[in-house]
Amino acid sequence: MFSFIGLTSAQTNYDEIGQFDTYQNDWALVKTNGKLGFIDIKGKEVVKPKYDKIDHFDVYQNNWALVKLDGKYGFIDDNGKEVVEPKYDKIDYFDVYQKNWALVKLNGKCGFIDDKGKEVVKPIYDKIDHFDVYYTNLAKVEINNKQGFINEKGEFITNPK
Repeated sequence: MFSFIGLTSAQTNYDEIGQFDTYQNDWALVKTNGKLGFIDIKGKEVVKPKYDKIDHFDVYQNNWALVKLDGKYGFIDDNGKEVVEPKYDKIDYFDVYQKNWALVKLNGKCGFIDDKGKEVVKPIYDKIDHFDVYYTNLAKVEINNKQGFINEKGEFITNPK
């Protein structure tokens, strides 16, 4: 068990402390009671140990790390702020379906978040195809065995013209 001398405002005892600079410059992954977070080089807690899993930064989105909490996924940024609440069952990579968007799944339904962390298409669709396959700037969607399209703003439309 490691302890940082002279710290009063942050938790100072961790079950494990990883190497600095592995995830983020001047940060080290810490683990306490099975939960993960980060401390900075001065020992200050920048992300409270509450996550079950933390991926590396910049894999899904620049300056963001995918986090898992109670079986749900979200993101934290390089300031330690939670930018997407861990509430999704799955989050795909950004820019696969639409530039600056990532497909999310919640309770078997699909939607999208954008690169600001905003939910731009609520996860209500049973299926979402890639944009531009059927018509420019549109993606075919399916809900309750009915099909239609969403545009690049996430608005549902039935007629592509």
